[in-house]
Amino acid sequence: MSNDVLFSIFPLLTLLFYLAPIVFIIWFLMKFLKIQQEKNRILQSISDKLDKKQQD
Repeated sequence: MSNDVLFSIFPLLTLLFYLAPIVFIIWFLMKFLKIQQEKNRILQSISDKLDKKQQD
């Protein structure tokens, strides 16, 4: 009985091992893009402040 349960779970585990890296890569890319956008906003605000100081 327990062997049947193990064999029925095994395909699900293999599917999980194939999907987990894909999900992790997508999550990592989304997080990385969000951080890059935040850095760009900060750098843009710094650039704007420097431009205002140079014009004065």
